[in-house]
Amino acid sequence: MMGRGQLDQDQLTQDVRGLSDEAAVQALAAVVEELGLLDAARRYDWDDAELGETLDAGYVAEYLSPAQPVASEGELARTTLMYAASLGEDMARTVKEAADFARSPGERSLFVTIGVPVLVVVLLQTEVLVKRDTRGKWSLTIHKKAMKDAALGRVFTALLSRIGGGQ
Repeated sequence: MMGRGQLDQDQLTQDVRGLSDEAAVQALAAVVEELGLLDAARRYDWDDAELGETLDAGYVAEYLSPAQPVASEGELARTTLMYAASLGEDMARTVKEAADFARSPGERSLFVTIGVPVLVVVLLQTEVLVKRDTRGKWSLTIHKKAMKDAALGRVFTALLSRIGGGQ
């Protein structure tokens, strides 16, 4: 039985899964904004292809099968939102509010200039590190220790699929 004010995780999961691709991206951006990470997201100027070039094929193969389809931006956003909602009651509430916001009618194009992989990396900043070397090349480091978490593993699989183009 849920305590007063607790969210129903199953219902929240269904709500997030039911978001359209566009609404899922908007909800993810709203979560990043609510956490005060939007400015950090704007500082990254890499794109999926540029970062994908830095991925080690062997590392990617650990998480993706050769026939793995590339995750859509919406799928990556939904997977990340479900992971974020699993981090605790406060984050679940933030995800629910963001999903409700994204489903509501009105203009939601505030965040279209920030790529979904950037939003994911910024949200997962304790597990993912993106940095630029002295020659201007970007690199991606994913901390493997967290792979025990199945939800986080799904996020990384979708992220690697998206930026690695299904390598």
